[in-house]
Amino acid sequence: MEKSEIVSIAQQVIADLEPDEIEILVEIMEQRHAEAGTIMLSQGDRSNHLLLLLNGDFSVFSKFRVNLTSVAMNTNNFSGPGLLGEVNLVLQATRTATVVSRSECDYLFLDMDSYNKIVAEHPRIAIKLVTKIASIIQNRGDTMRRIMYQNLIKDSPNPMIGISRIGFWLGKWTRISDDMSRRLFSDFEGENFNS
Repeated sequence: MEKSEIVSIAQQVIADLEPDEIEILVEIMEQRHAEAGTIMLSQGDRSNHLLLLLNGDFSVFSKFRVNLTSVAMNTNNFSGPGLLGEVNLVLQATRTATVVSRSECDYLFLDMDSYNKIVAEHPRIAIKLVTKIASIIQNRGDTMRRIMYQNLIKDSPNPMIGISRIGFWLGKWTRISDDMSRRLFSDFEGENFNS
């Protein structure tokens, strides 16, 4: 890929970066290419690199055990551009899924040494990158919570049973009075989950 195209795509992914900051980030990151079927990230791995996907199609797989039986599930499919492996760059956690390219793809690779270089030499870029990562994590958690609530309520015979089921999974809930609700939340209506 041409550098100008890479810079343009990276700007879309991390929109808060100024043009000169994108140029610096792209210069520091290593450009790579992967064939269809390449494992981009592996569940259980503790690597801490980040991928800025420039293009391509990807599948996410998770494996777990139920009563001594292994179960593998295709939990998501998505296309680039975007970030991948962002959690481990900042948390150095265990990867929670395996991601496989379904098509050829181009991406930028950022390892921890290069990230530390950005932190030391270009702290504004590092702050904006971490802010983008925090936004991704927050959006992912919020989406998962909404889907879980919606499914628990929708699959229940009535809303009160759905709310009870949410309490079962998330801990004890206590219904509060309308007066207390107004005091706590003012004019905020709350999210609407239809059964």
